[in-house]
Amino acid sequence: FSFTMAGWAELPNGLIVNIANRVKVIEDFIAFRAVCTSWRISTMKEDFDVLLPQVPLLMLGAKDEDYREFYSLTKKKVSRIFLPEARGSECLPSEGWLCTVVNDTGEMNLLHPFSREKIQLPSRKALLTFHDLAALDGHCWRCIERAVLSANPSLTSDYVLMVHHCSPSSRLAFWRPGDLDWTHIDVVNYSGIAALIYHKGQFYSMSYFGEVRAYRVALRNTTDQPMVQIRILAEMHYIQGNLPDVQYYFVELSGALLLVSRFGSITFDDDGNSIFYTFKFEVSELDVIRGKLKKEMKTLGDSSIFLGRNWATCLDSSKFNGIKPNHIYFTDDGFEYDRDVEGGGVGRDMGAYNLEDEEIESFYPGQSTSLICPPAWVIPS
Repeated sequence: FSFTMAGWAELPNGLIVNIANRVKVIEDFIAFRAVCTSWRISTMKEDFDVLLPQVPLLMLGAKDEDYREFYSLTKKKVSRIFLPEARGSECLPSEGWLCTVVNDTGEMNLLHPFSREKIQLPSRKALLTFHDLAALDGHCWRCIERAVLSANPSLTSDYVLMVHHCSPSSRLAFWRPGDLDWTHIDVVNYSGIAALIYHKGQFYSMSYFGEVRAYRVALRNTTDQPMVQIRILAEMHYIQGNLPDVQYYFVELSGALLLVSRFGSITFDDDGNSIFYTFKFEVSELDVIRGKLKKEMKTLGDSSIFLGRNWATCLDSSKFNGIKPNHIYFTDDGFEYDRDVEGGGVGRDMGAYNLEDEEIESFYPGQSTSLICPPAWVIPS
């Protein structure tokens, strides 16, 4: 018994919608709607539960073209997506969107990589002008270190974008829909900001000296005063002095705020280029009430962590094929190295770390490097 394409196209609309409602992976939902015209007409975007957790896609290193490539861990294949808006831009992923910074002009936008919707932001030059460094704009193209959204702009207009920039010291600024310029936070982190996240209504940052701060930013539709409330949560002095051998990431797991420490070392290739490689991770919960780290976690259970350039997230591996529990999937974000490697050296340091046996294995069959924009995880939405 088999159906012709015409037979599939003639299925009742109610049955098509019923089937579509059972699809839990957004890649499968997109493929489902692409079967034929009647299936696309019968199923709308609203038929997919956008709040369901999704496996991040690996956005491969940028090439000098109008397409970007995305690798699916579950499908084990690469898809090419027409995305000319990201060409020549550094891309910082957050909440399924990309904060793009055009390298030669400093233009900044929020860009949805799959719908190509774009939201204009104040420029990089506007950040530097505040610190009387506008003349350096063309020579300071990687001054935006992190860009973190408080919510998905596809779902709400009440969100905040926090950026960490170096000009020349590490500072934070934010933008909200309707703002004409960046609002600068008058706190200087001379040791540099090691991690930044939005968690339970607040932004959290940690410096390389182990100083953890919380920032509550008033939304546009509120009258909260002051505009930014800042408080120091912890001063973990034993963290200081590890840069650049250790990198840090905040990630949320079941409502708890975790600090992931990524340990690396430097080697050199035959041409004398420095190569940074990761060999170990440690995970601990940050007690935001007492302001200290709890005992190191030896297992994540069924959870897996994805981390890399700008962003980190957790998901339940038992709900997805191809994702191993108790693993940390990491991408390369070590811009301090490989600057002179032909084609860009950033992107070599990727793998899946088993928290139990401390072994690292490859998850991507190949190598993807780029000096402009290295591989990074993006949540499909």
